[in-house]
Amino acid sequence: MEAENIAEVEKLNLDFPPEVVKAIQEILPSDDPFDAPDFNAVEYINGRFPAEQSLHHIDDVLEEMRLKITHTDDSIRSVVRSLTNVDQDGRASLLHAQEAIRELYSRFQDIKERAGESELRVKEITRDIKQLDTAKRNLTTSITTLNHLQMLVEGVQKLQALKARREYGEIATLLQGVMNVLEHLHRYRNIPQVAQLARQVDEIRGELEKQILEDFHRAFHGPNARRFAPTKELAEACLVVSELDPKVKRTIIEDVIKTQLAEYEVLYAGGESDAWLAKVELRRRWFLKAAVEFEKTLAAMFPPSWQVPARLALSFCEVTRSQLTRAMELRTHDIDVATLLHAHKVMSDLESLLIRKYAGFQPHDRTPRSSTSTNPFLQDEQPSNADSTNPFLASEGEVEEERKAGEGPVSPFQGAICRCFQPYLRVYVESVDKRLSDQIEKFAADMRSYKFEHIDAEESNVVPCCGELFTIYKTVLVEFLRLGPGESLAGLVEVLQTHLREFCSRVLRAALPKLGANNIPIPKDINMKELTAVLAQVQTLWREGDSGKMGEEEVRRVCSVLVSAEYCDEMTGRLEAKLKERSPPALAPAISLTQEQDLFHAVLAQCIALLVGHVESQCDPALASMTKLTWVLDQTGDTSPYVTALANHLAVSVPLIRHNLHTSRKYFTRFCDKLAAAILNKFVQQVYKCRPINSIGCEQLLLDCHALKTVMLQLPVVGSQVRRDPPQTYTRMVARGMTRAELVLQVVMGEYATHGDLVDKFHRLLPDATIADFQKVVEMRGVKDRASVLELYRQRTSSLDSPHRTHPPPTPSLPSLPPSTPPTTPAAAATATSPEHEMSKIARLERMLKSRRLIS
Repeated sequence: MEAENIAEVEKLNLDFPPEVVKAIQEILPSDDPFDAPDFNAVEYINGRFPAEQSLHHIDDVLEEMRLKITHTDDSIRSVVRSLTNVDQDGRASLLHAQEAIRELYSRFQDIKERAGESELRVKEITRDIKQLDTAKRNLTTSITTLNHLQMLVEGVQKLQALKARREYGEIATLLQGVMNVLEHLHRYRNIPQVAQLARQVDEIRGELEKQILEDFHRAFHGPNARRFAPTKELAEACLVVSELDPKVKRTIIEDVIKTQLAEYEVLYAGGESDAWLAKVELRRRWFLKAAVEFEKTLAAMFPPSWQVPARLALSFCEVTRSQLTRAMELRTHDIDVATLLHAHKVMSDLESLLIRKYAGFQPHDRTPRSSTSTNPFLQDEQPSNADSTNPFLASEGEVEEERKAGEGPVSPFQGAICRCFQPYLRVYVESVDKRLSDQIEKFAADMRSYKFEHIDAEESNVVPCCGELFTIYKTVLVEFLRLGPGESLAGLVEVLQTHLREFCSRVLRAALPKLGANNIPIPKDINMKELTAVLAQVQTLWREGDSGKMGEEEVRRVCSVLVSAEYCDEMTGRLEAKLKERSPPALAPAISLTQEQDLFHAVLAQCIALLVGHVESQCDPALASMTKLTWVLDQTGDTSPYVTALANHLAVSVPLIRHNLHTSRKYFTRFCDKLAAAILNKFVQQVYKCRPINSIGCEQLLLDCHALKTVMLQLPVVGSQVRRDPPQTYTRMVARGMTRAELVLQVVMGEYATHGDLVDKFHRLLPDATIADFQKVVEMRGVKDRASVLELYRQRTSSLDSPHRTHPPPTPSLPSLPPSTPPTTPAAAATATSPEHEMSKIARLERMLKSRRLIS
């Protein structure tokens, strides 16, 4: 039996995962070796019986094992029995839980039945409450309606009695209440009694309207109208009118205003002598006097919500505009600018006064507005605006006025009178045209006698007439915009454009010295094509040096004109922006002052051309002396005299120009760029003419190149106490110009076995050169067979430029005889044309330059 149990146990898979084993050890810790997961029977037996002598107590060990097995069996048996009892207890607990659930369900059913009964009782109670609420509401409505009906009946009776006695104060209060009651009884209009009362109220209102209009007519047009004084009865009648048809109030206001302006319409009719523009001040005085008198006497009789003073002022503006229009139509030929501006100023000031006094007033606005002054026609003093360096920057008052104008609706007084002057703006434009023509003549005369004296470091050398011109332009623009809206701005823009062009040609350009580029004619009505041709001629003059020397005063003159043209260019751009800002959106795209700015750009180009030509003409003798020197040398020396002479000329001329252009750094930099390019270009051309020359002469020219490069890099700051680095663009331009001269000299001083080597090196170092440049190099080397070398160059360049050829054709072996050098052997030629040989020559040149401290 025991053997069978052991076999069954062995069949069982008792190998648990390590996690399970670890969990069992944590729950049931044990030191018994039989409980170890890695138990080994062989090791255990060897441990218990390490030698044969220990086998004598094997029976004791076996007995111990049997006892342990028996104890283990007992433990397993007790555990199994306990599990049987647990199953029985679980079944009993389940039956008990099911019984409890059935009892709970029965209780829920009972509660649900009781809730349904409670809901029925609540519905019965609320139904009774709703019936009581409806009855209460109906009863309250009936009582309220009966009260309203009683109030209406009593109100109608009282209104009839008060109307007969003209007690308008009580009528105003009572009529408002009656109208409110009628509004509450509106849904009962189908009841005959209510409809009859409504008809009686309408009849009373109609009778009151007729009666009050008769009272006002009797007061203003009766026999005692001249001695009429405001009465309490009419003031209370105005309160009643506020509850009547709006046309009654409109009729009364129109009648009062017509009465107040009757005398004015007769005195200043279109045909009267006082109706002309020159006497608009009389109109203003009459209105101020009449308006102040009206506020002292009649204004208090009308409710503030009627805004009768403001309506009186608006009617005065409309009548005045109509009369002035009629007067100008009858006497159009008598209109002159002074009279027009005077009339516009007086009327514009009056409009501004009315706008401030009746701020927020609208003809159809019923909202009462409170005034800010007891005297509405006491004009405030206007603060004067400080002058600005930019005439087109809006003053603080203008900015504040524009800000306020954009916050709310436009006042009806804005342009209420001055609109009549708009059809006659052509008179002002013609006057501006003549005024600017005279001013240009004056500027031209002043410019001819203007002394261009020395200026200090902080002083600007813009000629005064430039600032005066644009100040006049601002004044003209402000006056024109006051006369009319921006829709009429096109005519003025044409006049401003014309005189900008005249100022550019007759004042600025005429002030330039009559040298070189200044002799190029500029058409009066220039277009972009003609301007491009002018600029091309100026650039040609730079290249050809068609400019003579100038004295110190002429240099100051040119610099002053340059700075003035830059100022005019900037102000013209701001003028264009201001014109577009003040013009309507439809007209803004058509406004352009680009052509006028292009004219100022042309003047700037001419000034730079004159300055470059002036300095270039001083440097020409030094550069021309290069060809007079001997370049077949035995050894190199110090820097050549022409470089020193060139540096001295630049040190004298450039500081004067820089000082006079201290406010225009941009154009001084452009001047330096143009001057450096011209000098370097001439230097390269003079290098081509330095022949005969040998390799030592080429090294001397390379020394001169480095010295000249140093001079040109210091050109912008020569003679200046403030040291700053030149712009990177200028540095790169100088480096490119000098590099070309150095490459030409490297080609000339090289040693070649064949003409093909010469062509290859020239094309490699100067890929953008022309055949004319190559011919000059050949002439410098003194090659006798020039025709074959040039033909070889043509073939080589055409083959390199051909898209179908990837490899150059074989170079024919034509011997080359460089100057002052004997024919070389093939080995020597290979050594001479190798890259290592060329690098050694360049290294020697650099060491020589460092020894002479020409480079660092």
